[in-house]
Amino acid sequence: MYAVGYAGKYQNPSMARKAAFYQALTDMAKQVQTHLIFEIEDIADGIFRLLNPTFDLSYEAVALLEIESGYTALDSSISADGYFVLISYPQTKHKISANDKEWGARPDWTVNLPSSNEYYYGVGIVSNYSSWARAWRDTDEYARFDLGKNIEVAARSVHTVQRDNRNVVESKIIRQSYDLTLKNSIIIARWYDKNGDTYYALCRQPRSVTPD
Repeated sequence: MYAVGYAGKYQNPSMARKAAFYQALTDMAKQVQTHLIFEIEDIADGIFRLLNPTFDLSYEAVALLEIESGYTALDSSISADGYFVLISYPQTKHKISANDKEWGARPDWTVNLPSSNEYYYGVGIVSNYSSWARAWRDTDEYARFDLGKNIEVAARSVHTVQRDNRNVVESKIIRQSYDLTLKNSIIIARWYDKNGDTYYALCRQPRSVTPD
């Protein structure tokens, strides 16, 4: 597993380094094990429609401690934009080479999820962010929530009809929710749409891992 940590413009380079490493370590902890609670409420009455989603994502402190004692710092860089660090877990030896590749053509997975008997997949999408670091972080987390939805989701529906002398108002409330713990959920691909200023991330978890 790999993770990148980023810290913005710091006056103190030592503090920037600590902040970048902390972000990389927490991102790695989310890959090892993530607990997700998700619910979306869809309310419609024939005239208006309201979507009310709630998200809660947490990672285990134990996983973070294990990673801190067994990760490898592969590369780091400091620039006018801030401090960057690349880590791997478990410990490994890996040579880093510079690669300035373009984002290229739109990948098929941004439109159609891969079909596989080995893995579950989820795609996260965000757009129009002023901070690219925050955009990628949110994109990754939404990809994990989408992955969880593709594993297990409970749906409930309430349908009501109200009548008076003149009108009939029909309302429908649909709730979807789940409470899962993902393990080995890894962001395996990202893509940025420059024209639409939209960020995409693809998350994958083996089907052999049973969610808690």
